Amino acid sequence: MARAGPDRSRPRILTRRLIAALVAIALGACAGCRSLEPPLQVHYLPQFVAGTRNLYRGATIEIAPPGGIVARGRVEVGAIYGPDGSIQRRLYVEDFSTVLREAVARGLRDAGLEVIASRAAPADRPAPSGIDFALAVTVEGVNVDKHFGAETTVHGRYFTMHSRVRLGITLFDRAAHPIFSGEVVGSEDEPPAPVGGEVFLPLETDPAESLSVALSRAVGALILEPGIRRVLPRPH
Repeated sequence: MARAGPDRSRPRILTRRLIAALVAIALGACAGCRSLEPPLQVHYLPQFVAGTRNLYRGATIEIAPPGGIVARGRVEVGAIYGPDGSIQRRLYVEDFSTVLREAVARGLRDAGLEVIASRAAPADRPAPSGIDFALAVTVEGVNVDKHFGAETTVHGRYFTMHSRVRLGITLFDRAAHPIFSGEVVGSEDEPPAPVGGEVFLPLETDPAESLSVALSRAVGALILEPGIRRVLPRPH
């Protein structure tokens, strides 16, 4: 009786299956890369809010890293919607804490204060020598949504866009005692609301720019907050 030779087809079958599996994994990874939208490039607009320059005299204020769920990492903050309400693109921010801290520091410097960055929360210990106040900021909410309508104008597809930045703020004295606590909100709506029957065109079309305006208004609201103004030293 003749003996059967070795089955040489099995290694080839296994090799083809392995290659197919690797290709599927690679394609899945690439699809995941395509779905990973880049974060919005949010930035601060210095002195965007009128009346925030040289408002205080030379006290020194310490700022801790902002807290809140939205402050760190990559977080979804909204979306762009089509005329039928379907999501065309999800919108994200990444490490919003860094942008916010730099924005608050720049705003307070422009307002006339010396600003020192701190790693510790103000309530953890009394302020070091030379520090007059400490500020804690918490990101309570960040949102931007853009909705396209069915109508088309000479300027393109009609849309509305709404951005909000909501911050919790607590000001401490040198002994780490809270002397003011409150909340401020910055917003940007497109198109602007009509005034006296006059309809305005959108000023911003980019969600990142719209959210940047909301951030800048929130920082301006912090500087102009009446509770803050009652505490921080003012020029004579």
